[in-house]
Amino acid sequence: MAQQTTHNWDFDGTNREYIQYVPSVYDGTEAVPLVIVLHGLGDNMANMAQVGFRQVSDTANFIVVTPQAIVDQLLSGSTAWNSGAGIAGFSLNPTIDDVGFPNALIDTISDQYNIDQSRIFATGFSMGGFMSNRLACELNNRIASIASVAGTVGGTLTCNPGQDIPVCHFHGTADTQVGYGIADGGAQDNSFGNNVVDWISFWNSNNGCENITLEGQFPNSANDGFIVDYVEYAGCDNNSRTVHYKVHGAEHVWLGPNNDVFYTTEIWKFFLGLSPTNLVAAGIAENTIAAIGIYPNPTSDILRIDNSNAKILNVSVFNTAGQMVKEFSSSSNAIDVSSLETGIYQIMVATENGLFSNSFIKQ
Repeated sequence: MAQQTTHNWDFDGTNREYIQYVPSVYDGTEAVPLVIVLHGLGDNMANMAQVGFRQVSDTANFIVVTPQAIVDQLLSGSTAWNSGAGIAGFSLNPTIDDVGFPNALIDTISDQYNIDQSRIFATGFSMGGFMSNRLACELNNRIASIASVAGTVGGTLTCNPGQDIPVCHFHGTADTQVGYGIADGGAQDNSFGNNVVDWISFWNSNNGCENITLEGQFPNSANDGFIVDYVEYAGCDNNSRTVHYKVHGAEHVWLGPNNDVFYTTEIWKFFLGLSPTNLVAAGIAENTIAAIGIYPNPTSDILRIDNSNAKILNVSVFNTAGQMVKEFSSSSNAIDVSSLETGIYQIMVATENGLFSNSFIKQ
């Protein structure tokens, strides 16, 4: 049975809390990954625990921990990580050891569960994204790779990683809270740290990356008003990578299952070392892409595919580990997924107009 529990203990003289999720598929016989998920400024661990990693872990078999940041008294009592995000040399909670805390948390979880020490990952949103980058800078002896959403390398942080580490970043170009930063003025600068282009340059230099090895756009199947560009730099030291999802039109948000990309599943695939397989050439006009939607989402049994613009030839369903778990050769737009276990899946639909994908949640 899956278990979500809340824990606390004294670390460095301060009571620290975290939520822990152990999927029902975990039985301790094999070492499993650990994913650390960090909330944003003023947020809390309970909210961040809802972004979907529990559902992914139910099929992918990893343990999720969602820590709680400490309240910063100078900021009207809001929670904040000592992440390096700051302005004019000023940052929040500067005396809190938020690098030592996740390091000790890894030890605590590893004492209780069979954790694969080579597959410990960190991700976060906003200030949690900044904190993920700090862990990449200072705790890369334990963290295998990081994925940040709307949070780059903080402006008050001196980052000297000393080794390469795979990094991934998601950012909306219309983000007015943590600016994307575009030279032509299309988006405001990031007041709290690196602009995205500077983030890419920094990590490419650190990782010894060469040219872009994969570039394109995700199919605009959700019709959500966003266009998602993907850029991957490889040829890096020790097979590390620098990856960026540039979301045109998105604000300060974590995109979910009903968008063109679901950040949570994309992050897990990145942690697995996988790259997208459904990209189309950047710059293709929106009306040349067959818009394929799926509904209801979530579903418990029948998943329907909107094939109004293209005849369906074949449908494949993949789990979060990239394994095909079902295949339908029928041209029907209704597929029965009732036999699947609860979790998040990716559907690949082959049509007369090409191959498209979307994600859905099986209840």
